[in-house]
Amino acid sequence: MTEKNAKNNGHLGAIDGLKGIGACIIAFFWHYQHFSPPDGSPFFSLFPMCYKYGSFMVELFFMLSGFGMMIGYSERVIGRRIGFREFIVKRLRRIYPPFLFFTLLTAVLEAAYYHRCGDTFVYGNFDIQHLIYNLLLMQDGFFGKDWSFDAPSWCISICMLCYLIFYFILYRVKNERHACYAFFGTTLLGTTITLSGLNYPIWNELVGRGIACFSAGAILCTVYRNRERFRYQRLGYVCLAAVIVSYLVLRFRPEFMGDFRMAFILGIAPAMILSALFIPWLGKILSIRPLTYLGSLSIVIYLVHFPVQCAVKLVDEYAGLGLNYSTKAVWLSYAAAVMISALLYRLFIAKAAEKAVSGFFRKKETSLHKNKA
Repeated sequence: MTEKNAKNNGHLGAIDGLKGIGACIIAFFWHYQHFSPPDGSPFFSLFPMCYKYGSFMVELFFMLSGFGMMIGYSERVIGRRIGFREFIVKRLRRIYPPFLFFTLLTAVLEAAYYHRCGDTFVYGNFDIQHLIYNLLLMQDGFFGKDWSFDAPSWCISICMLCYLIFYFILYRVKNERHACYAFFGTTLLGTTITLSGLNYPIWNELVGRGIACFSAGAILCTVYRNRERFRYQRLGYVCLAAVIVSYLVLRFRPEFMGDFRMAFILGIAPAMILSALFIPWLGKILSIRPLTYLGSLSIVIYLVHFPVQCAVKLVDEYAGLGLNYSTKAVWLSYAAAVMISALLYRLFIAKAAEKAVSGFFRKKETSLHKNKA
C-alpha cells in the first residue's frame, strides 16, 4: 500500500482520535495532581483509571508518533526522496514553535509565581542552565531527570532523538521488511534501557520508554499496511478483548498485572491501536469530528496545560481566591481554560510562530548565499 492510499484510508482517523483522548487524559486527569486537591480529585469515581494510570498515555503518544512517522516518511526516506536536513527541518517546524512559545510563557509565569510565593509552582530547577537545556530540546533524558519549566514537554526532547534513530534506520535499510527487523531490535533496546534502572545521559528510563514505544509504533504500521494478508478484523477483536481483560485486572486485581509499564508497552498499547484500526465500528467512533479535531490539537493541549495551571495558581495567589481544586466547578473551569488556550494558539499564534522559526533559517541561508557571491 502506498503512503497516499494509507493517508486517505478512513481507518487512520482513529489514530487522531486516540491522540486527542490521550492528550486530554494527561492534561485533565493525570496532571491535575499538580493542584494537590485537598478533598480528592473531581470526578474520581467516574474516571479513577485516568487519575491513577494517566501517565501511560505518554507511552501511547510515543507509539502513535512512531506509527505516524512510518506512514508519512518511510517510503520517502527508503527511496532517498527526502534528505536528512529537510526531514529534520520539517519535524522542527511542527513541534518547536509551540514548544518554544509555551516554554517561554511558563518561564514568565513561574517568575511571577516565584516573586509572589518565593518558590516555583510544582517543578524546580528554575535557572539559566535548565532553560538552555530546554531551548536545545535536551531538558530530560539527555542529562537526567531534572524537571524544569514546562516539564511535561520532556517527551518532545525524546521524540527528537527517536526521529534521528528513525531516519538513520530507514536510510540504511533496503526495504520496509528490513526496517521492521531493525525496529524490533530498537524496541528490545528501549525495553532493556527502561528495565536497567540506570540513570545516565541517554541511557535512562525516559529515553528507554520513548525508543521502545516509538519503535513498536513503527512495527504496528507495517502490520497495518499488510493487513489484507490476514483476517485483520478478527485480530482487532482479539486485541479489544485483551484490552478489556487488562482493564478489568488492573481495576479489580492489580496484583495480578505485574509490571504494568512493561505490560502496557509490549501488549496493551499495541492492542489498543490495532483494535482501533481493525474494528470498523470502533474506528468510526474514534474518527468522529470532535475527537479527530482534538487529535489535531493534541500536541498543543499537551504543551499548554501546564502553563495554564501556572496561570490559574498565579491568579489564585494574587487575588486570594482560595480556590478549592477538589470541586467540579474548578475542574471544569480549568479544562475550559486549557481548551480555549489551545484554540487561541492554533487560530492566532501558530502560523506566526511557525513562520518566525522557519524564516530564521531562511534568512541565514540567504545571507550565506550573498557572502559566497
